Amino acid sequence: MPYESTHDLPSFRQLEQQLAVLRLLPGPGRTTAEHVERQMRELAETVDAFYELLSPKHWIFHESLSVTAVQTILTEAQNNVDRAEEMLIDHYHEKERLFFMSVPLKKQPAMRRRLPLVERAREDYFAGRYYACIHVLLSVMDGFVNEFETVRRGLHAREAEELRAWDSVVGHHFGLTHAHKTFTKGRSTTNEEPVYELYRNGIVHGSILNYDNIIVATKAWNRLFAVVDWACTRDKEQQQEAAEALTRAGQAQQCKDLFGTLVQRAEIDRINRQWTAREHLPDAEEFTAHPAQVLTSKLLTWWTARNYGSMSDLITHAAHKKHGNAIRSEIRRAYADFPLESFVVLAIRHDMPAACTATARLDRANGETVTAQLRWIREDPDAYPIPEPRPGEWRLSTWKPSELVAG
Repeated sequence: MPYESTHDLPSFRQLEQQLAVLRLLPGPGRTTAEHVERQMRELAETVDAFYELLSPKHWIFHESLSVTAVQTILTEAQNNVDRAEEMLIDHYHEKERLFFMSVPLKKQPAMRRRLPLVERAREDYFAGRYYACIHVLLSVMDGFVNEFETVRRGLHAREAEELRAWDSVVGHHFGLTHAHKTFTKGRSTTNEEPVYELYRNGIVHGSILNYDNIIVATKAWNRLFAVVDWACTRDKEQQQEAAEALTRAGQAQQCKDLFGTLVQRAEIDRINRQWTAREHLPDAEEFTAHPAQVLTSKLLTWWTARNYGSMSDLITHAAHKKHGNAIRSEIRRAYADFPLESFVVLAIRHDMPAACTATARLDRANGETVTAQLRWIREDPDAYPIPEPRPGEWRLSTWKPSELVAG
């Protein structure tokens, strides 16, 4: 059954039991327990409040949605559902944020094959071609669900009960199962009135005609992320079932790992909350020592020397996974027609804990001088953004020459 509250999630209940033990201990154990307990309570209250306000409009709280952003929306909207929806859409409609929200999609093999289509949908979304974005994302969702399980049926052919998400915020009773009823509505009678719900059947079969708007397009993104969360919970549920067959020692280790993950999430959330954007210019000591400045200088020096092999070592892990051993050839192919004579690094804008932008002046071999924006992400081996002090390394996220040149 769907969860009545976020507090009902198995991981929450399990962690509450572990925290009850930790609270009995003196010193750091008790302090850690109190900190994690506050984080849990705040998360649960935020998710439940989100659904209480926005579930009538069939929005879903998914794992890629920022808790901090939702808290801001709930505070500023003051129970005005239309204002909350407007602010939520604004949250999605920011290129870099939507890019980061899309990163977890690569966890699912069936979705990785569809990422080029997702990228096209993102281009359409920010170009205002909402009708195209909606159709592409609907096809991606249907195809993904059809391929994900041995039972070959797309999302549109699923009953709401089949989308029960185990141990996930999308499994809330106002979550994916609640919103799914919009998916199969509107297939017969032609409707020319404006609609603001994701009526998949009516849209695909051509009976709903007036859906080309940012609300439906953003709900398509919202539903895509929720569906992938659902798939991840199915994997997690199977893993949980296997874990229950382990020995007590193995189960204890699993609980320890779960606790460690939640503590890590709490630490990352704390870092994000306390972060202040900053800009470093060449006359500052912080500029010279900043990792992005050092790496930008290395990359541009190698570009000048046409050392494409060394350049590839600084490219995001996502590109390495996509191209494999052919990554160096891809770098050579991308940069060979854009020789560089010289460069000057002008500024480092460190605007997020795990992301920053280096601005540089590039003097090309054809005599043209351009300004480039190099976006560096501090990421783990799965290309997921991770701030200090967690283990990670800075990598160039947008690496093709056409993506770097700002003007």
